[in-house]
Amino acid sequence: MSATNTPSETSPSNHDRPQRATTKTSRDDWMFLGARLRLLSGPDSPLLIAEAVLPAGASPPLHIHDHLDDSFFLIEGTMVVQCGDEVSLGTAGTWVPFPRAVPHTFRVIDRPARVLLTHTNDSFMSAVRALGHPARHDEEPTTVDGPDNEELTRILALHDIRNIGPSMEADEAERWLQNLGGRDE
Repeated sequence: MSATNTPSETSPSNHDRPQRATTKTSRDDWMFLGARLRLLSGPDSPLLIAEAVLPAGASPPLHIHDHLDDSFFLIEGTMVVQCGDEVSLGTAGTWVPFPRAVPHTFRVIDRPARVLLTHTNDSFMSAVRALGHPARHDEEPTTVDGPDNEELTRILALHDIRNIGPSMEADEAERWLQNLGGRDE
């Protein structure tokens, strides 16, 4: 599945930088592998809905969710998105679906991105709680070193996420960006 733009949402944002996700209670506001994530849905909701701010350069390892349809709406920012064998350009207004059991990753380009995540179960949020920490009021998204790959793979596996490959490197994303028409050669 490739990312798709919503026609009414393709205009550029009026903000130079995505707004930082904030919350009334720290238990709903998390730092997770450099991203700031705010849980929006309540505990009895059938869907998990969260807002995340991802720093420029953010790229999760290539991974699979066996029992989760992963998706997000790109509110602000640009990213190169890989889902299975397809690679596409995601910009503000793009819906990015990652069907269960399909390998996927992405890389945020140039500046932070803000996304609205929707998930059909709590497995992703349980991974956030296991690997992350409640965000401090002044904590900003940043590219940080997380656990080593072996530890990350072990912890993600406990939460229905199979780490199957590396993150998308900057040079790979740049080549895709040029091929997809997102950069002048």
